[in-house]
Amino acid sequence: MSRRLVVLLGVLGLAALSFPPAAAATPVTVKVMTLNIFYGGDEWNPVTKHWCNSPAGCPETLRQVASTIRAADPDVVGLQEGTANECVLADMLNWFCEPRLQLISRFPLIDPPGANGVYALVEVASGRFVAISNVHLPSDPYGPYWVRDGEPRSAVLGLERSTRLPAIQRQLDVLPGLATSGLPVFLTGDFNSPSHLDWTPAVDEVRDEVRYPMDWPVSQALADAGFRDSYREVHPDPVAVPGFTWTPPGTLESVPDEVYDRIDWVLVMGPAETRATKLVGEVGGPNVDVPRDPYPTDHRGVVSTFRVTPANPDPFAAVASRRVFVGDDLTVHVHGPGARVVLVRAGHRPSEALASRSTGGVDDADLSFPTGGLVPGALDALLVDTAGGVVSRSPFWLYAAGTRPSLQTTKVVYEVGEPIRVRWRAAPGYRWDWMGVFAPGRGPAQNAEDCNAGTCGNGHYLIYHYVDTLIQGSTLIGPTSLDGYRSWPLKAGTYEIRLLMDDGYRLLAISNSFKVVHAAR
Repeated sequence: MSRRLVVLLGVLGLAALSFPPAAAATPVTVKVMTLNIFYGGDEWNPVTKHWCNSPAGCPETLRQVASTIRAADPDVVGLQEGTANECVLADMLNWFCEPRLQLISRFPLIDPPGANGVYALVEVASGRFVAISNVHLPSDPYGPYWVRDGEPRSAVLGLERSTRLPAIQRQLDVLPGLATSGLPVFLTGDFNSPSHLDWTPAVDEVRDEVRYPMDWPVSQALADAGFRDSYREVHPDPVAVPGFTWTPPGTLESVPDEVYDRIDWVLVMGPAETRATKLVGEVGGPNVDVPRDPYPTDHRGVVSTFRVTPANPDPFAAVASRRVFVGDDLTVHVHGPGARVVLVRAGHRPSEALASRSTGGVDDADLSFPTGGLVPGALDALLVDTAGGVVSRSPFWLYAAGTRPSLQTTKVVYEVGEPIRVRWRAAPGYRWDWMGVFAPGRGPAQNAEDCNAGTCGNGHYLIYHYVDTLIQGSTLIGPTSLDGYRSWPLKAGTYEIRLLMDDGYRLLAISNSFKVVHAAR
């Protein structure tokens, strides 16, 4: 429940994959977990109850996170507050990682063409997939605190509809179509909102902090779209089994008059049956099924077991990384029949191939392309059929070896209230990479190699803006940007913009300085 987590809306690009009915598909068991690991899982020591002093973080705490995941025994985990430690955790577990969406899994994870950062595929059986999306909705202002502090239901509903409901719009737009096509779909997350299944009239009778029943908009919208709440499928009575995930007492973000609630969910839709669900948390915690001591985070986790019929999607070729440097090999995962994988300039045809490799008639394989002879730029990996037609197109960026992320404003002087156009390149492209506006020199800022924990000198951001999974692009800092220590518009003064990594404070780049001035009269 960190204080700076918002998902911005974006316009989807390529069409999503389709999933034709699979003949005689064999059901399999899949365990899906959601876990907020608290600022990267290495910044707070649950034994000493203190922040870690080392800028490298507390590796012993991250090992406790890995141990907690092992104890819960999931197959795939949607993390929140991963802050670029997703692949570190995956390595500890000998698993796969997809940092773009803060996912780790014992099964291969694939970022397919057309997913646009909304979901990833999990290959739970050879050539058979489920989809998973992972979210972390805005934490502030927090609706249950408004209820606690006496705000009427109408005000709380307005807050939820303006603050958290927009943050799941892409999932609402995309995921039901996947499920309708026959794909099991999971949605994990720290939703920072209670469920309409929990704030019922019966609960209102027994919980003082539930001042009135409430159809919380996020959970209601997801239910209306077809998602089922796995925890409430197994434990339908919220009076008997509240299943609170926020927060174990004594953690650093809890407050004296805390409102405990169930805000971390594993949701499911499509061909999947919920078989079991468990709460993961501290020893002696209410309704905790998988106890750990010490418990390393400020959210309890949920792990649910499903019997699913995985889907066999239409053929595609997907790059393993969307940011590649000359000299590194590019891996392309091929699923389904196709004659060749062809690398071309972005938007070009197979006849303009820069490199090409036969699939060898194998339906599921990883092909490797050396990049030493390629010119940097925007490229596509195409799956091409025997007739030369394009079956799928997977975009990526190729940069010269040693290229660092960079960003700059399009002007050096802006008037008060004038939106600031900023361009960037060579970002990791994670869903929660972000830009903060700072007073120059505020810090001192430390880069990702110098500082992996704490604010790294980058804590005093005035306003901020997410890059929305883009590796290279431009955006406007302006009225739609989010409040930090200040609000839009910026006052007259001198500023800089910092590009920061994966909802943490690891510095990737600093822009040029620019001025904001009063309009000439």
